[in-house]
Amino acid sequence: KICKPKLESLSREWAPRCRMALARSSSYVVCRRYNCSARMLSFASALAHTSPPLQRPEGVSASFCGAARQQRRGLTTLLVDGGRPASDVLAELSSASRVNGDKEALEVLAVGQKGVVAALIAAAGLEHVDGARPTFVLKRTTVERVQAEAPRADFTVFGNNHYILEIPAIPSWEAEEARRKRVEEDTRLLVGNATEVMKLAKAIAARAKAMEAGRALTVETSLLGQEKSLRLRVARLAHAVARAHHWQVAPEDAARPVRTFRCCAVLVEGTEPPEGKRQAVEGGNFLRVMILPEGPAGGFLLGQPGDPALG
Repeated sequence: KICKPKLESLSREWAPRCRMALARSSSYVVCRRYNCSARMLSFASALAHTSPPLQRPEGVSASFCGAARQQRRGLTTLLVDGGRPASDVLAELSSASRVNGDKEALEVLAVGQKGVVAALIAAAGLEHVDGARPTFVLKRTTVERVQAEAPRADFTVFGNNHYILEIPAIPSWEAEEARRKRVEEDTRLLVGNATEVMKLAKAIAARAKAMEAGRALTVETSLLGQEKSLRLRVARLAHAVARAHHWQVAPEDAARPVRTFRCCAVLVEGTEPPEGKRQAVEGGNFLRVMILPEGPAGGFLLGQPGDPALG
C-alpha cells in the first residue's frame, strides 16, 4: 500500500499541493494532507507519474542551511529558518545590501518562530556606512510561498508563523538625520508571554492611525529569559504588527480611512532577569519595533488623494 486514499485518485490539481506538503526523513515520506506515510522511493516514483518532480529553485544555494538566497531582477530573496544565529543572518543581509543594495530590494522570508526572531534581530543591526538604516513592511506569508523559495527539495515547513520583511533598496533607507528627528510616543506597547495578538494588533492600528506625522509608536518585548518564551513573545509581536498592516492594505470596508505604516527594528539595553534565566543577545536585551505611520493623521482612503502610494 503506497497511500490511502489511493495515489491514483489524486488529480493533477491536488498533486502539486500534496507534493508541497511533503516532509521527508531519511527513510520515510510523510504526507500531512492525507495523514499517511510510505517508503520514500516507492512514493516518489509513483508521484512522478502525476506531477513533475521537486527541484531546487534556480539560483538558490543549498549549502547555506540557515539562510538561502535567491536573486531575481530587482529583488533579492533571503530565506531565514533560524538554523543559524542572527549574526550570520545579519552578515548575509549586509552582504546582499553591499552587492546589489543600490538597485535591488531585499525580501526576507522568516520561517517559524526561530526564523522571525533571527530576522528581526538581524534587521535591527542592518546599517549603511553613511548611518542610514532600513525601514520595512512586515506581513505574513504562506507555507506554499516558503516552499517555493526553499533551498532544498526536502526543506520542511511546520505551522503558520511565517513572515516577510520587505526591505527597500538602500537609496530608500531612513537617513540618520531623519531618524534623530523622529519623535516617539510617550506610551509603549509591551509584549509579554500572555499578550493577546488581536488586542495588540487593534492597539497598534488605532494608535498609528491617530498619530501626528513624524511620530513613532514603540512595540517592545524582552529578549531575556527562557528561549521558548522569547520566541513566543517575538512571534506574537510579529503577528500583531503583520495583522495591523493587513487591515490597512486590505480593509473590509474600502469606504473607511486607513493608515499604512512601515517598521524599523532596534535593539536596546534593559534590566537583567533573575540569575539563571539570562538569554544572551548581542546588541541589546530588548527588541523594539517602531511603527512609522504614512500619510496624514486620521488616515486616508486607498487610491484617493493622500494615499502615499500615489506619490
